[in-house]
Amino acid sequence: MRYQIDYEKGIVNRGNLFRMKELMKKAANGEKLVLGFLGGSITQGCLSSTPETCYAYHVFEWWKKQFPEAEFEYVNAGIGGTTSQFGVARAQSDLLSYKPDFVIVEFSVNDDSTEHFMETYEGLVRKIYDSETKPAMLLVHNVCYDTGANAQLMHARVGRYYDLPSVSMQSTIYEEVKAGRLPNREITQDDLHPNDAGHSLVASVITYFLSKVFDVMDEAELPAPELRAPFTYNDYEDSVRYDNRNSKPELNGFAADTSKQEGITDCFKNGWSASKVGDSIRFELRGGSIAVQYRKTMNKPAPVAEVVIDGDTEHAYRLDANFDETWGDKLELETVAEHLENKLHTVDIRIVEASEKDQNGFDLISVIVSGSHKAKKTSEELIFLDPALTHNIWGGSKLRTEYGYPVEGDDIGECWGISAHPNGDGVIREGAFKGMHLSELWAKNPELFGNPTEDRFPLLIKIIDAKADLSIQVHPNDEYALKNENGSLGKTECWYVLDCPENASLVIGHNASTREELKEMIEQKRWSELIREIPIRKGDFIQIDPGTVHAIKGGFQILETQQNSDITYRVYDYDRLSNGKPRELHVQKSIDVITVPAKPVGESVRSVNGLPLNRLNLLYSCNYYSVFKLEVSGNTQVEQKYPFLLMTVVSGQGSVNGHLLKKGDHFIAPADCKSLNFEGNMQIIASTR
Repeated sequence: MRYQIDYEKGIVNRGNLFRMKELMKKAANGEKLVLGFLGGSITQGCLSSTPETCYAYHVFEWWKKQFPEAEFEYVNAGIGGTTSQFGVARAQSDLLSYKPDFVIVEFSVNDDSTEHFMETYEGLVRKIYDSETKPAMLLVHNVCYDTGANAQLMHARVGRYYDLPSVSMQSTIYEEVKAGRLPNREITQDDLHPNDAGHSLVASVITYFLSKVFDVMDEAELPAPELRAPFTYNDYEDSVRYDNRNSKPELNGFAADTSKQEGITDCFKNGWSASKVGDSIRFELRGGSIAVQYRKTMNKPAPVAEVVIDGDTEHAYRLDANFDETWGDKLELETVAEHLENKLHTVDIRIVEASEKDQNGFDLISVIVSGSHKAKKTSEELIFLDPALTHNIWGGSKLRTEYGYPVEGDDIGECWGISAHPNGDGVIREGAFKGMHLSELWAKNPELFGNPTEDRFPLLIKIIDAKADLSIQVHPNDEYALKNENGSLGKTECWYVLDCPENASLVIGHNASTREELKEMIEQKRWSELIREIPIRKGDFIQIDPGTVHAIKGGFQILETQQNSDITYRVYDYDRLSNGKPRELHVQKSIDVITVPAKPVGESVRSVNGLPLNRLNLLYSCNYYSVFKLEVSGNTQVEQKYPFLLMTVVSGQGSVNGHLLKKGDHFIAPADCKSLNFEGNMQIIASTR
């Protein structure tokens, strides 16, 4: 050949190979396996001279040659001119019903490079990945050979997110075409569909990767994780396709097509037809996104129909059956409503233009409704958050160097890991609610939190890194804050000591006997007499009630659970300067709220080391929160019986319900997530209202 394909560049994501290696081991043992291929016209074999010269069949033959003792079944579920949106709707009937052990997904020249098709593609990937046989998957990105265009940018994001093996023709075959070393007419006559030589090349990119996996088949691989929460809105995973075999719409002039369908590529069957203006058909279907599938015909003229959702005639959608191409009729799929409320919707389709010259009637093939099960599924999903971080005069760099938070500077004092406070409102990192602020989620989806009566999220979880001493301070209770701080909550809080120097101490309480003595000692700055310092060790737990004088000292890292409040009164700040000026003190308010005499030390501080492993151990409970410690060692299941659980990984790593966890991760287990399955070795501090 006059060209050389750089096959290594074709591996756009190695992915987790556990399922693939297990599949190859089964093949080596001579088991019977089903190999499935789902895609568009390239997978179907358009422009290959025979079904056996299609890339999919070449890959099938690689498996047979590599594992001659095994028995393989070939399932080609390619349909030309269709996208992943249709693919997810037909995946069960055309592919998963055969119980495949291996699946190639190929839609990168059928889908546009848009977020809509990233969502439909993610739904398809999720549906296959979590199907009954838990098949090994390989994502294949084909390409247009004249422009290099495809949807790989969006599709590859899905592949990386789910850690799936992926290979690309854009970075292999197309590179040779673009460089002029491979004339495109040697491999394709229309710059889209490969000919026999092109199909062979596509197969070689795929089998190169499979051969590399075969070479390391016996090397250990971490098990493939359980299905992660979606990172798009994910309305399409549960798509249902309604035609005349599974629905009975109200017909007025439309008639059902009862002719026999000959295979999946005979795709214009099982729908309804009409030809006169005013003919109509009505569906009542439950879901959140609605698409209409109909025939666009090159035999013009043809009728035009109109779709109305829930009687909203101002936003009617036009379906023009006239097709301006000459290569044949097209199975068109139009999304007419997306991300609506998950409820029962009416779908009215009516012929609005027709004539006696029409060569075809209007063929409605199906209505595809998606998102009908999403509400239940999303209510069970774990909610991961991106934290807010603060710069403080006493802060350090450990929140970046030890926890990996993406923040610059050596004065990073606090990570607001789970917060809906206006001064640091956390953002949902992934899944159906990706991009929402926690305050918005609390307001719009109260069912996730057990339908609370409070109008604001009640708690705030922080990790504090104190390079230097914090100010001597105190917090008000709810009553005082409501009256004096514009309706704010007061601040009850507690600390779990993550790290501290040897022989360390914290300021907890004071030595004044009366409020008069307290005022006198503060005004006379007799700090050494007033302040009570308590010896503290790593693993200690400290409850800080409102009115408690307290201060974190330099060298401490602390996990703080508190009311959703940012009200702090500084009693004393060591005469430090910030921007050349002393920081504001709140002496009178402090004197107003400090509890006199102070609470005994034994009621505030205790060690919580040495608690039972793999159990949610209660550390403290009050009217504002209950706080728990969980130390995971190996595998354990934790019952989630609370309105919600806020959880922060403070050391180690592992996983929960298939989500990888590391130090510094923050997540919420909502009300409907009744079971948490942990693996690994890690320590977690949890809390609830």
